[in-house]
Amino acid sequence: MTKALVFGTGAVGSVYGWFLEKAGVTVTAVCRSNYNQVKQNGLLIRSKKWGRNISKPIAVPSVAAAKPYGPFDYILVCSKAFPDTHTLIKEAVTPGSAIVLAQNGIGIEEAYAKAYPQNSIISGVVYLPVVQVELGVVEHGTPLERFEVGTYPASASPPSKAQAEHFAELWEAGGATCHVYDDIQGQRWSKLALNATLNPICALTLCDDANFLRSSEDAFQMACDVMREVGRVAQAYGYNTITDESIKEHMKRHQERMDTGGKAPSMLQDVEHGRPIEVEAILGNAVRLAQGVKIDVPYLRLLYALAKGLNFSIIRDGAWRPIATVQ
Repeated sequence: MTKALVFGTGAVGSVYGWFLEKAGVTVTAVCRSNYNQVKQNGLLIRSKKWGRNISKPIAVPSVAAAKPYGPFDYILVCSKAFPDTHTLIKEAVTPGSAIVLAQNGIGIEEAYAKAYPQNSIISGVVYLPVVQVELGVVEHGTPLERFEVGTYPASASPPSKAQAEHFAELWEAGGATCHVYDDIQGQRWSKLALNATLNPICALTLCDDANFLRSSEDAFQMACDVMREVGRVAQAYGYNTITDESIKEHMKRHQERMDTGGKAPSMLQDVEHGRPIEVEAILGNAVRLAQGVKIDVPYLRLLYALAKGLNFSIIRDGAWRPIATVQ
């Protein structure tokens, strides 16, 4: 029996664990704020594509509590891609565990590869517009769902390639869509073009995607310009997946929502709930990669600086100082 651990059972993790559950995998889910609800009632998934469903993973409050249910063939990381996330799964990783990253951003895999050099790293690109509307309740509002995966590095061993293929077979057996790529980085860059644009823009403006596009005559073109900037960096690293046609396809979904109702990207959802945002994975790494090939990225640098400021106002760590007052 295949065993999987889902780390980060928010909106995406809830649905992804359900896919594996339907494929006959024994799924253990690390839950935080929704632990009591999932433990008692399971996860309610309401989807325009699959209807109303209940997922019943083994709910645990921590990775340490998950260990008795292992060893795990797959560890599916669905949490936010923060710099230290790779350290949080350490107790669950055993020889033979494949680590599957269902996370946004670029350049996120190296930390896992260094921390777990004997384990397969499967990098995944998520297309799944979902939101946890209340604890233990997830809504999937559009039929879009696709998971694109590939080993890291692309030159990984045949056994690692086989683990990626087997994972995709499980995904398809669960009724979902999974494509395996020999080199997944082209798909990562393509998704980054979208994430590095509308994620920070929506978070900074407090507009959902459709309302941002409604907000001014310049909004649409500005979004496309940021995507083209990401494309120039990707091209310098040998990936030509960001084209005018792909940008048009990305933006088409957001334009259509101007008629059907907008969507709040994950950064905006985090800001609305006072949670930290994925600044480094989505923007910082892209800016540093651009600097590495001496490409000027003024839009990305501006969004990075502003998003760091926004995140600083949320976390207010020891460096934060209150506004001075006159005595």
